[in-house]
Amino acid sequence: FRLPMWIRTLIISGASLVLLTVVFFMAGNYLYSPQKVARDYYEALLSQDWNRMYDCCEFPEGQFLSRKNFVNAMSYGTSGDEESPVIKNYRMRKKATDESSKISTYEVTYTLEGISEAQKDTVEIARGGQVMGPFYDWYIVPEKLYASDVEVAVPDGAELYLDGIQILDKYEKAESGQEEDGTEETTEKAEESGDGETIYEIPYLFLGYHTVQLHQNGRDDYREIVYVKDDSRLEFLPELKLNDSTGKEITDLVEETVQSFCEAGMKKDSYSKVKKYFSSENTVQKKAEQAFQDFCDEVADEENTGLVNLAVTSIETTVSNTDGEMKAEAVISYTVERVEKRLFFFYQTVTESGTKTLDLQMKNTNGEWKIEKWS
Repeated sequence: FRLPMWIRTLIISGASLVLLTVVFFMAGNYLYSPQKVARDYYEALLSQDWNRMYDCCEFPEGQFLSRKNFVNAMSYGTSGDEESPVIKNYRMRKKATDESSKISTYEVTYTLEGISEAQKDTVEIARGGQVMGPFYDWYIVPEKLYASDVEVAVPDGAELYLDGIQILDKYEKAESGQEEDGTEETTEKAEESGDGETIYEIPYLFLGYHTVQLHQNGRDDYREIVYVKDDSRLEFLPELKLNDSTGKEITDLVEETVQSFCEAGMKKDSYSKVKKYFSSENTVQKKAEQAFQDFCDEVADEENTGLVNLAVTSIETTVSNTDGEMKAEAVISYTVERVEKRLFFFYQTVTESGTKTLDLQMKNTNGEWKIEKWS
């Protein structure tokens, strides 16, 4: 008995379809399974293939959880030339599932080629989006790979760069209190804390190595490579050294201010001639204007005695960074001619020389140094 050709063709096609369906489901169950993503994860970890390891995970949204940052954090100090160990006798079993989050905990056991002792670890895996039909993506829940809400303390006024990314004001840690009626007070930045430091709070930060840079106008940059192992507070509070160009800039400013102040005062010019050398804050401007007016009042005129000539012979300026503030000491040598008595067309003058020391505190405003305090 021989079946007709069309029946044989139908049977062969049906058998092929069943076989392809079985192969499809077997391949799908292997490629899209917790076991596959976990094995890929450990193979990438052992071979230091950080890009592949990153692909096995799903991280929270965060500026500091990029692929580049992960690779840099994990690869610092490694050559990449080491021979990758081969996983043998890989086994994996489910321990528990959190019904609320749908995250399952698995125990992974494996041995490495040439090492008899078994390696054990636990890993959390969650189901992702649907790929096709009954198959879903699976990913590692990588909470062991990053820290949350990491505090970083730096000197007030210093810009913080983390792995080349400037940390913006929005990451400054805010302090809030409660009013008596229970309403929340307006939050205030911690930028001007009492101990001279600014505290930033980084939402997420990879465990591993990171590059920290501090920048402040007029001072040498500070750089450090730091290893982050948990969410402990990080402190970078160096005394940023004054750089050479800033020292010269402040010295030139002090000398120009003294010369301009004396010349304008001897001519009894307007305060506007010298106001640019001082901080724009109202209290500073008022104090400087009063000092300028007091100096002008000491200059002789047709009716009053006082200064008739002033020559600044030298200015020696020393710039220092003291307690986190830029300060300058100016020792001014001068010669003055003073009218002490005046009667009609007759007057008596006295010439004298001396020195005066000015202690100045400087402030950088929009990249320009200004005088903020003096005595």
